[in-house]
Amino acid sequence: MGEARRPVIVMLTSRFPFGPGEQFIESELPHWAECDVDLVVVPEKNDHPDAAVRPVPPGVEVDTRLTRRWTGPGWRALGACEALASPVLYRDLAQLRRMGLLDPRHIGYVLRTAIQVAVVRRMLRRIAADRGGIDLAYAYWLSVSADAAALERGRGRPRVRHAVARTHNADVYEERHPLRFHPVVRQIAEDLDLLMPIASDGGRHAVERYGFPPERVRVSRLGVALPSSAQRCPATGAGEFTVVSVSTMSRFKRLDLLIDSLAALAGMRPDLHLTWRHFGAGPLHDELARRAEEVLAPLGIDVEWMGQLPNEELLAWYPGHPVDVLVNTSSSEGIPVSMMEAMARGVPVIGTDVGGVREILAEHWLMDADPAPDQVAAFIAGRAEAVKDPAVREQMAARIAERYDADANYRRFTTTLTELAGRA
Repeated sequence: MGEARRPVIVMLTSRFPFGPGEQFIESELPHWAECDVDLVVVPEKNDHPDAAVRPVPPGVEVDTRLTRRWTGPGWRALGACEALASPVLYRDLAQLRRMGLLDPRHIGYVLRTAIQVAVVRRMLRRIAADRGGIDLAYAYWLSVSADAAALERGRGRPRVRHAVARTHNADVYEERHPLRFHPVVRQIAEDLDLLMPIASDGGRHAVERYGFPPERVRVSRLGVALPSSAQRCPATGAGEFTVVSVSTMSRFKRLDLLIDSLAALAGMRPDLHLTWRHFGAGPLHDELARRAEEVLAPLGIDVEWMGQLPNEELLAWYPGHPVDVLVNTSSSEGIPVSMMEAMARGVPVIGTDVGGVREILAEHWLMDADPAPDQVAAFIAGRAEAVKDPAVREQMAARIAERYDADANYRRFTTTLTELAGRA
């Protein structure tokens, strides 16, 4: 008797291990390396060829063939032929008509997506032929690769036996896309074995908006590595108050709202010397810097732009620098990692009630989804003493340890998928 074949799991990413983003995969892969499976990471593209390639653990393979075919003219032409011959494209066009979106921009978007789906499907069939089948295709995003995996699973005599997708933020909320439409996803709702959103809000949305069966939607939270007590962040002393924010400098992060709120806070709490440190970069940096200089500097509020630090540098910064509260004023969120990382280090967090934020924060720390500057300022002022209380800071850390321990969450996730891959 020959040795039993291990289940083959293909993990479809946007670009990991190439380029930026998808940093959670770095924390997830070591758990896969401990499983009795053959895991193959398949990135769609490599659009950052000059960036360092991130390492993967021993035993995890990376198949880069799709990155060369993603934009290759030959495979794109074959993909176009398959897309034009497939009912998938025409179902989406009919959906656009029902939604009143049948215009050249949306038609082009749907056609481009259909071609990309066809390209990924061809690659899945190629990998399956090389390896005697794919036991489970796992798409990291509810996007093109999830569509391809589900459609391959749903075809007769499939070479992909099971298909699973995670979903995060923009990939489940189509109304946040510039074209407000998510191609193909409504067609695959019955073909995925599991849809695994990182937040309950995303799961509810997938059921209500796209028709995913509730019994196939299972929340699988991400998480953070839990620091030791020696890595906790201290509060400031009497008379000082330091606010931190961590985000890209983009419109939906609403840092202009935070600037105006800090100005209002200075008027409400003249007894406090305010400091604001922002971690992150983005297209609005110069505009926000000018606004802070005009609005905050005359009030004596210290502002420090910390830039885009590598994650490990940001986490190492916390223990040696007093922070009283992290404030998030975003208009849209999935599950903000920056919140979890700060809370795990004992930093209280205040955030707007958007996306999955309420799954992280207790009710007392949630602001309205669209607050005015005076409301944000009053919310912070009302908690200015509590955020320095050691007991409150300990509660923040305990909340993350209970719900967002990365090791525990990834262990459950990989076990679920490994068991599914082993089923007939």
